[in-house]
Amino acid sequence: MKLFLAVISGILFGLSFPPFESGILAAAAFVPLLILLDYVGDYRETFLYAYVTFFVANCIAVYWAGGFTHGKDVYLMVAGTMLLIAHPVFFCIPIVLWMVVRRHFGIKPALIAFPFFWVAFEYFHASGQLSFPWLTLGNSQTYDLAAIQFASYTGVYGISFWLLWLNVLLFLLYAKLSSGAWNVGASKPVIAIGGIILLYLLPKFYGGYALQHQRFDSGEPIRVGVVQPDIDPFEKWGRGTEPQISILQSLTRQASADTCDLILWPETAITFPILLPAYDPYLARIRGQIDSLRVPLLTGLADLEYYRKGEEAPKSSKTSVDGDRYDTYNSSILLTPGTREVQKYAKMELVPFAERVPFSEELSFLNVMQWNFGMGGWGVGKEATVFHLTRANGSATGFSNMICYESVFPGFVASFVRNGAQFLTVITNDSWWGNTSGAYQHKQFAVLRAVENRRWVIQCANGGISCFIDPFGHILHSTAMYERVTAVESIRPQTGLTFYSAHGDWLAEICLVISAFFLTAAAGRKFYIRIRRQQTDD
Repeated sequence: MKLFLAVISGILFGLSFPPFESGILAAAAFVPLLILLDYVGDYRETFLYAYVTFFVANCIAVYWAGGFTHGKDVYLMVAGTMLLIAHPVFFCIPIVLWMVVRRHFGIKPALIAFPFFWVAFEYFHASGQLSFPWLTLGNSQTYDLAAIQFASYTGVYGISFWLLWLNVLLFLLYAKLSSGAWNVGASKPVIAIGGIILLYLLPKFYGGYALQHQRFDSGEPIRVGVVQPDIDPFEKWGRGTEPQISILQSLTRQASADTCDLILWPETAITFPILLPAYDPYLARIRGQIDSLRVPLLTGLADLEYYRKGEEAPKSSKTSVDGDRYDTYNSSILLTPGTREVQKYAKMELVPFAERVPFSEELSFLNVMQWNFGMGGWGVGKEATVFHLTRANGSATGFSNMICYESVFPGFVASFVRNGAQFLTVITNDSWWGNTSGAYQHKQFAVLRAVENRRWVIQCANGGISCFIDPFGHILHSTAMYERVTAVESIRPQTGLTFYSAHGDWLAEICLVISAFFLTAAAGRKFYIRIRRQQTDD
């Protein structure tokens, strides 16, 4: 029975995430787990059943990470398997901490602590070199635009907090009814059910109002074009450069015919360090096109920077055949017509193991564990760039570019908005994993970044999915997977800051403090009991 409840909880959790449009399941996903934990008293059993729950959830929601459906890369499959095995361990931590509070203070204080513990865990899970906040509970609600509008105040963690309280209240209702403390049909359960329904609907009431009264800055619109070249990600690193550049430039001409102020190419559209002198002919060719079309270009590229003689190089850096130290970066650059200026951004949040082995600076021997296809061992970017886009009429706009996985980090994205980004772009290559849930989840998670910051988000993918998302989360011009296509849309840069953009993860930080209070109280109680026992023995 306990194992059954753990599996049911994992299924509900996993099915609440995109591409399943069943986010409502997240409001009850923890209830079976809480029911079984009510019959568990020791930490070992708590960890075991929690692990089963989140192993099942991960297998449903992030099965795609290993690329098993098309099996083109052994490293990817091994890394994906390790993710499915190891990742559930992180989710067990708040459950075990919850059990600590329950054992010292009882079930009711523990239930009050549970939402705070979980949100604090999600906040921690989005930081550090092992961060993978893909399954933040609030990410499950992106198909329900009315429900997520309050994220402009709280961020995604507020959505998680709301869902967690729904789980707690549903569990309490079950506990009262199953124990016989409340009779079905009596006034107390009716009032409780009404309160739970009201709590579920409150964000929707606000969201419905917000969607009906949408307000945008009335600034001059910008026409943005996205180029989705659909080049096989496994082949492009060894494929000839000429065909790929030709595809990108052909699609750029097609998009620019629709009068664009900015063209986007996807992540690592240019697979070589085009800014080095050896590649000047290719850079000149691309500059020639944008000068001719008079349209700025933002493109992803594999960049390379050498360390000067005498300059201290990180232990994780690479050594050339000439003995020079260098680093490679997953970067993006903005090229502007009529000028040789290059604005550049290097990715700062790297996918663990796929793009950079965690702790490879501290434990440099780990650098042998690197992926092929030019993706392993990227350096960590250091500057949160806000690109300055100057249009043909001379007007200027600031925007920032997230590279792939970076769009999953709410506080990170909000920091660019605080620095002056008036719209956001995401360039990505989600076709590594085939036509699976990953690409659809990535697109949907970008909806939250738009709502949190009230900014347009434009996603440009290599093999899909590319789209435009307005500041209230509506998705426009969503492309299909494995489609070679362009899309153009008018957007309006926004200048105001939402409460969340201005204050960041304030709710998660409060949850962190309250969680620390509960744990400190539990530790203090344990210490007090131990002292009293010693005094009694004496």
